[in-house]
Amino acid sequence: MSTCPLVHAEPAESTVGRLCRWHATRARKAVESIPQAYYALAARLQPTGQGLGSIPTHTMDPGLNLDHRVVACRSDMRNTTSTWARVVIEERQVTAPQDNIQHACAFLSAHLDWSLRQPWGHQHALDLIGVWETSRSLLDPNPVRRFAVGPCPECTGTLIAHIRPADSLLPHEVVCDASPVEDGYPTHAWTADKWLTLGRKIRRSDA
Repeated sequence: MSTCPLVHAEPAESTVGRLCRWHATRARKAVESIPQAYYALAARLQPTGQGLGSIPTHTMDPGLNLDHRVVACRSDMRNTTSTWARVVIEERQVTAPQDNIQHACAFLSAHLDWSLRQPWGHQHALDLIGVWETSRSLLDPNPVRRFAVGPCPECTGTLIAHIRPADSLLPHEVVCDASPVEDGYPTHAWTADKWLTLGRKIRRSDA
């Protein structure tokens, strides 16, 4: 049995060339998502007077603040996709796509299964995943994580904690995944100021 050459906590079986299905699927998700992320990052470079996050860097134009992380990421996205497109064109002797990131990614997606079976397929996947993950971290630097914490004391659903990395160690909200909804909001939901109430409900339901 061959193993995926990319990083895993445990060895993973290869299902697409030398890559495991998880990395192959992630590479496809990356190449299909890169154009949207590329154009979304472009919106951060508009002359709004605000840079991304809290670290703007000023250009000579007083009406424009640029975050060089965004500029570098967009450049990496263009370079990565165009470089790999050229590799595929030369290796497969196929017609080149139009010179823009949307067409380059569509081209790479169409040839991805073949590319991942090549000796350099793991590097191809790593490069695509890398620039995509960087763009995601810039567009949403504080994503919400969700994890199950136990049964709901109000119904047969499961309580899901919602937490952001920049928050405290406590989740900022716990919501039942089967909660009824009234006026657009779940009724089986508890914010941080209602932990004691939730705790009492859970103890009563366990009694």
